[in-house]
Amino acid sequence: MNIASLGDNVFLVELPTELKDPDETPFLDVTIPKNAGNKGYLILDFSNIQLITGLGAYVFVKLGVLAGQRGQRLLACGVSDHYRDVLKLTGLDQVIQVYKNRAEAFAAAGISAVNPTPVETPQILSMDVNHWAHQVDRLSVPEMFPQAINRNVQGRHTVGPVNGFGQLWQKTYRLIINKPGLTAKDVVLALRQHLPAFQPPYNRFYPSKAGIIPGEIIAIDSSTPGGPVSTGVLVSYSDDVCFTLMTPQGHPESGWVTFSAVESEGKIIAQITGLARANDFIYEAAFRTVGSKMQVKIWTHVLSSLAVFLGVPPEVAVEPKCIDKHIQWSQLGNVWYNAQIRTIFYMPFRRRDKAANQDKNDARQK
Repeated sequence: MNIASLGDNVFLVELPTELKDPDETPFLDVTIPKNAGNKGYLILDFSNIQLITGLGAYVFVKLGVLAGQRGQRLLACGVSDHYRDVLKLTGLDQVIQVYKNRAEAFAAAGISAVNPTPVETPQILSMDVNHWAHQVDRLSVPEMFPQAINRNVQGRHTVGPVNGFGQLWQKTYRLIINKPGLTAKDVVLALRQHLPAFQPPYNRFYPSKAGIIPGEIIAIDSSTPGGPVSTGVLVSYSDDVCFTLMTPQGHPESGWVTFSAVESEGKIIAQITGLARANDFIYEAAFRTVGSKMQVKIWTHVLSSLAVFLGVPPEVAVEPKCIDKHIQWSQLGNVWYNAQIRTIFYMPFRRRDKAANQDKNDARQK
């Protein structure tokens, strides 16, 4: 990664070939404005990027929030068609203004380019094309298992950490695995294949029949102190050592959760990393009372179940971090899609329909 200062408050960041780490600190530490309070710009050059994982995309969300607190705006150039689709899928296009080339980005930042000719940057072949879901305007749910309530996903838009109402939190859950012969790929494969079984009884996952692969849907039925919630998630990214789930409108959170594993010093670190805001003011109130604790129990249970499956001690560490304390009042209308409210109103009709179908089956058997 190369960073050049183009002025007191303007920085050009040549992004590295691969973005796999969610840590935004290296970017922020070297792009501190010299004149605090004045408008500034971070110009992100995507020209060299060949790989962005679901976890690596976290950097852009946090960079956008924290740069905004400094009065800086995010601009981008050298963005291939593939990464334009990724930015749109993840909602990052709402916080990063994309320009065709450096000259246009420099002009937007009020900087004169050394070479005023707007030369297009050659596009490098990306290694992650098959790992990202295709960008779609609205979600389409495939055939699901009949046990799933399967509500509040069909026809919804996906929403990410930039769209929610509440405070932005990153919560990381870690399990250290010391078992010779095991690889990071083995750990993520176990998570992918057994994710529904690793859930606590009150949180039921129903992956589509194609499995946890990019573009597929996982239906979720959860029982909470506030009542039932039927929702789901999109598998937005998946490779051998990492997969990311993204929420639809109305889900309790607006954001991403990533399951990953890395090998370090002869051990494997299995992680679940969430980056999200409560989707509306009702969910925000719930998270501040019981919801956050319930969420910690769910993902701790998942990693503990993984540990039991692998035959290692279930010692899970939790690291919560508030990225943005501000409430996004512009997202107040998100409550219209609240999946819990809609599920509670739907359940009497579901019970009626199930009873009617049972009566029909009984009549046929007679």
